[in-house]
Amino acid sequence: MGARVRGGAPPRPVATAPAAVPGYQQFLSPASPLEVVAARKVDRIAWVAFEEGKRNAYTAAAPGFTPVRLTNFMKDDGIDMSDVQVSDDGSTVVFVRGTGPNREGWVANPAANPNGSERAVWAARTAGGPAFRVVEAANPALAPDGSSVLYTKDGQIYRAKVVQSKPTAENDRGDKPFIKQWGTQSAPQWSPDGRKIAFVSTRTDHSFVVVYNMTTRTVKYMSPSVDFDTNPMWADEGRSLVFVRRPGLPFAQQAQQGSGGVGLANGPAFQHAAARRARRWPDLHGAAGAPLCRRGQLSPP
Repeated sequence: MGARVRGGAPPRPVATAPAAVPGYQQFLSPASPLEVVAARKVDRIAWVAFEEGKRNAYTAAAPGFTPVRLTNFMKDDGIDMSDVQVSDDGSTVVFVRGTGPNREGWVANPAANPNGSERAVWAARTAGGPAFRVVEAANPALAPDGSSVLYTKDGQIYRAKVVQSKPTAENDRGDKPFIKQWGTQSAPQWSPDGRKIAFVSTRTDHSFVVVYNMTTRTVKYMSPSVDFDTNPMWADEGRSLVFVRRPGLPFAQQAQQGSGGVGLANGPAFQHAAARRARRWPDLHGAAGAPLCRRGQLSPP
């Protein structure tokens, strides 16, 4: 007779061990999406995934949204991937590969590559094919049609075509500024129709929002003033934009260094480097500039 338990209930079935124990990777190493972006005109998304130390770009489209890996970086080399973007039609995905620079401008080289490290814009086609390097740059702005990227270098705006083969024109491969203006240019933004580019032009104590027309190759200053205008954002398919305005420097606070020519004097608040150091560390110097450091310790104030 089979064994019975108290109360007359039949015995419970004994659980059997699974045929194969799942590996720890299934529980401790799930992929982590770092950034997710969506195409503007089609149901497609793209993202960067961090998985077991490896970073790769993925895409998925409606209706199933099955993930498809676009890149083949299969080593845990510590190289970051960021700034993923997708074109309006979902055909092109771009991203930046490389770690951001530190305060000294050095880019990390975790793989100890003897050729050094870089931050470069890469691209991949969602229809298939290997990813390819576009240009050494960071913070790209992808054109709505995916044909090119804008980026800034040395205070000017450059353009690079998103193609595998190197373009012949200097403006298309980033060897020559695409837009060159007085001052320091930054934050280029394509209009939704791809016909204009808005950017910020900084002039030491004020800045302008400027619009470049791709067809006429002309620039227009949007409501120029003595204030700081920044953060342009397009609306209405390129017919209008909004931006942030902050007060400029009041009179007598301009700190730029003049060239010494007529009408180009130093700003009222300009100080030479030695004067700035003395102002930042007043406790290190006496009235005559003599150090107050004695025997490796600072004298009390």
